[in-house]
Amino acid sequence: MSPAQRLAALLCAGLLALPTAAAWPQSDLQDSEPAVDANPPADVQGTPDERTAASRFERMRMGAAVVQAGAVEAAHYVLGPGDVLELDLWGRLSQTALLTVSPEGTIFLPAGGPLSVSGRTLAWARQRVLDLVARSFRGVHAEVRLIQLRTFKVYLTGFVARPGAVVVTSIARASEAVAGVGLAEGGSRRNIEIRRRDGTKLRVDLQLFEAVGRQDLDPTLVDGDVIYVPRGTRFIGASGALERPGRYELAPGDSLSRLLELGGGLLPSAAPDRALMVRFTSPSVRESVTVDLVALTAGKLDLPLRDGDQLFVQFLSDYHVLPVVAVYGEVDRPGAYPIVKGRDRLSDAIGWTGGFLPLANRSAIHLVRESAVGSDKDPEFDRLVRLSRSEMTASEYVKFQTKLAERKNSFRVDWTRIQKSSLDVDPLLQDGDIIRVEQLVPTVRVEGEVRRPGLVDYAPGRTLKEYVELSGGYTDRAARSDVRISRFLTGQVLPARSLGSVQPGDFVWVPERKDVDAWSVFRDAVAVVSQVAVVVFTLSR
Repeated sequence: MSPAQRLAALLCAGLLALPTAAAWPQSDLQDSEPAVDANPPADVQGTPDERTAASRFERMRMGAAVVQAGAVEAAHYVLGPGDVLELDLWGRLSQTALLTVSPEGTIFLPAGGPLSVSGRTLAWARQRVLDLVARSFRGVHAEVRLIQLRTFKVYLTGFVARPGAVVVTSIARASEAVAGVGLAEGGSRRNIEIRRRDGTKLRVDLQLFEAVGRQDLDPTLVDGDVIYVPRGTRFIGASGALERPGRYELAPGDSLSRLLELGGGLLPSAAPDRALMVRFTSPSVRESVTVDLVALTAGKLDLPLRDGDQLFVQFLSDYHVLPVVAVYGEVDRPGAYPIVKGRDRLSDAIGWTGGFLPLANRSAIHLVRESAVGSDKDPEFDRLVRLSRSEMTASEYVKFQTKLAERKNSFRVDWTRIQKSSLDVDPLLQDGDIIRVEQLVPTVRVEGEVRRPGLVDYAPGRTLKEYVELSGGYTDRAARSDVRISRFLTGQVLPARSLGSVQPGDFVWVPERKDVDAWSVFRDAVAVVSQVAVVVFTLSR
């Protein structure tokens, strides 16, 4: 084997002696693995031991990929048993070798001895190896890279769903280990404790970490860590104009500013100059304290928190509230329009649209007000609506009719009255109102006991009698005294004799006269006369 081939095999086996080329011992070529690839790569030649070392090198480089949240920071990454480094040389010598951290925390450099790297940062180990290469070789450049992360066990105890050991990587954080086993009911999320082998303790605040994203609140794990999850027993709360109002666990050092961080900060609609803090001075006695959140955000005031403290942040009145009404139907520019509550009226909205179209029915403007419908549950109305008319008493029927009228949400407005009268009949608009201008219906429908039922052209001032005559007049069976008119504008059904005029779109119904049974009339008359005679006889005695 040529010297170049032997150097390649030594580097593949991870046995590079850095001080001098003459110092490589032959015994270092022995490998503990007896198996040799039956078909070694074409570019790997040499003895079976050398081919075994090269095969192991390739297997380590092609290990399973680890999902990372970002690049490893050499200045902060701490090496430990199981980490694999790669040494690359180029220039007068071009080769690659693997340096594995042993269970004792060392990497072995033949003829240079072991180098303890456990507990040292990647940056420190890299610099030591590069300095050694620079002193030993001329014209050779080197780089040390971390190519495989170690795995190890940490232990979870306390209020977790599945206590015990879990396997994590060297870049795993406390939140990942806790999520892997789950918290038990009542387990703390802000006072989790990491206990390390050297006796130090770190507090993990997962709730604040999720709120603000500070990684120091969710530290990375190291070999042998024990994670203890206590029970959450002390709490604070915030409600009102915050991004995430809610109940939070109390942690050491919490203050009013920390509570705002947990709550996601103030909403733009918050009134920060006056907020209310309620705190307990004893288990059952509380007091209220007014706090200025403007001064708090400016760093001038911060209030330490105690168990049970509750912050209430008020909203600004009518913040970015834009009342809007919609106008549809026979107007020039239908659509939505902003209003000023308490000032704008229906006539203003009609003016914004550019006025009526020629076919607009100015006496049939409908104002639909959704807020007029009762949204609250009314058990009494629900009971009455399930009853028939015969099952109701007189007072129940009156109550039912009244409640039904209260739920009406469509109102007719006569434009002529608005123009002639005062503002009292021009309704003030509310947010969400819908104004619908109906199209003029230039006909009156006459049906029932008339000779030619159908539609009759509407003419102002035309009487009911004239509409009936234009429909061919009454038939012999018409009940002239019982004629009813259904109003197009309101849907009301009224006796014709009580109406002074017929309006466009009205429906005139002429019912059939009831047949008269002579025997029934005679029998009823005899019964009445008999009763009267008995009364007269009784009074005369």
